Amino acid sequence: MVGMSHAGLRHRAEQNDWPMGKEIGVLDPVDPEVEVSEVEGLRERGKELEKLTRRDRKSQVQDERITRAVEDAIRTAPPGYTPKPIPKKKPTKDGHEFVLLLSDTHAAEIVSLEETNGINSYNWQIMLDRLDRLREGIASFQKNRPYPIDRLRILMLGDMLSGDIHEELSETNEFVMSEATVKLGKDLANFTLSFEEHFQEVLVDGIVGNHPRAKRKPQAKQGYNNADWTAYHIAALHCEGHDRIKWDIPKANQHLVEICGHDCLLFHGDGIRSSMPGVPWGGVSRRVNALSAQYRSMGRDIYAYFCGHFHTANLVQTDAGWIGMNGAVKGPDEYSIKQFGGGRPAQQTLLTFHPEHGLTDFSVIDL
Repeated sequence: MVGMSHAGLRHRAEQNDWPMGKEIGVLDPVDPEVEVSEVEGLRERGKELEKLTRRDRKSQVQDERITRAVEDAIRTAPPGYTPKPIPKKKPTKDGHEFVLLLSDTHAAEIVSLEETNGINSYNWQIMLDRLDRLREGIASFQKNRPYPIDRLRILMLGDMLSGDIHEELSETNEFVMSEATVKLGKDLANFTLSFEEHFQEVLVDGIVGNHPRAKRKPQAKQGYNNADWTAYHIAALHCEGHDRIKWDIPKANQHLVEICGHDCLLFHGDGIRSSMPGVPWGGVSRRVNALSAQYRSMGRDIYAYFCGHFHTANLVQTDAGWIGMNGAVKGPDEYSIKQFGGGRPAQQTLLTFHPEHGLTDFSVIDL
């Protein structure tokens, strides 16, 4: 009763003025010795589950509110980045151009399928078949580019002939050196002329390798005394009268060319010392750094360096510039398998240049 103390209630009860018990809502005491019935247990379990259900429902309602708030924000919030439209430029004469690295054909060498345990086979006809695959790959790349490519530059980086400075090669080559040189010159001419139907201009630069040199001991002077150099001139002679094809065949072991306004240096790569299998990247890097400083003193800033020799297609960017390394048309042979355990498959490299952006693409064509 409101306003009445506990003592007052007890006094009223003792005087029988206020009955105690059920009449005033006081529960009978529970006898602890009476066993809890199954009904009581289920009732309590039901209460607990009902409580949990209310709690989960509340949590679900809160999650739904948060989700809806996030979705509303996503729909209504303005984007922070709006891409600017890229203007479509009309194709110009000074657009992209292809640069083919062609090297290490090792023409006239024979690689035995039996002696390489089925790894590779090579002879003159296989070489020509692989050059055809290379032509097909270039035509396919040109066809599937979304922009026109009207110029092809072919950089012949040496070791186009097997040579006879090694006794085992002189004994097993398919043709003797003089015959192989003439044959390769004519075949390189036909290979080059085949691109007339695809490109408005074909520029060919050729440097020599180490395999077809005239003497067994490497020479720094008169390096062009080399069957590669002779084969290039035979090919250029057969291309005379074709105004869209131009050859440049230096006597120097290195050759500086301008591609889309960028100075690029060609060298075969045999002058780089190596005491390890594979590509001696330490030696390559030191050589490129030295070449960069040398040509910078002449006012020429080299953008890219291209070489063959190591039979490994690769592209590396350094502080001195890009280093583009070409594979080999020949592929693995008995020597590479015995000395190094194998070799890279037959492959050549196709690059794309642009006057403004320089080197924009590096592709390896599997032969």
